[in-house]
Formats: sequence, C-alpha cells, structure tokens
Amino acid sequence: MILVIGHAMAKPETLHAMLAISVEHVLRSRTEPGCISHEVSADVQQPLRLSFVERWSDLAALKAHFRVEASRAFAKALAGMADGMPQNSVYQSEEIDLAAGRG
Repeated sequence: MILVIGHAMAKPETLHAMLAISVEHVLRSRTEPGCISHEVSADVQQPLRLSFVERWSDLAALKAHFRVEASRAFAKALAGMADGMPQNSVYQSEEIDLAAGRG
C-alpha cells in the first residue's frame, strides 16, 4: 500500500477557499481506481494547517492520480493560496494486524 501524508498552511483569508477546494479534491479522488482512502482535516492546535492522508493500492494508482488534470489543477490552486509551499511525503507501507499476536 502507498501512503501519502501532506500538509498546507492557509492564510486567514484563504482558509475557507482552501478547505472548499480540498474537500472537492478529496471527494473526486476517492472515486479513482486504487484509492483506498483520501482525507483532509484541520489541525486542532493549528487551525490554519490542513493535513492530508491518502492510502493507495499501489504506486501505479498514485501516479495515475497525479496525472489527472483536476489533481494537477488542485495542487496548483492550493499552492497559490497557501502560506508557503504545501508538503507531501510518500511511503510504501503495509498494515500490521496487532490482534494477530495476541492469544
């Protein structure tokens, strides 16, 4: 599984617009092949910080997501409104079943 963790800092005057385009992006992305989950949330300690967490079935699905014109337009629009550059980190991961070791 591929895990994407990112964040973007809003300015007070851009927070509402950044949230709106982020929710639209999340809802669209969830319909793409290979998307397991895609979420955006506001940090409770830093309300201007938007956090993104995405889970993709494989790297090919994530690369296809990055090639979607709407994804590219979202990234450009978000960067244009953000206070600084949005950050993204991509990881290859596997889920660990913590209950499997009990017994």
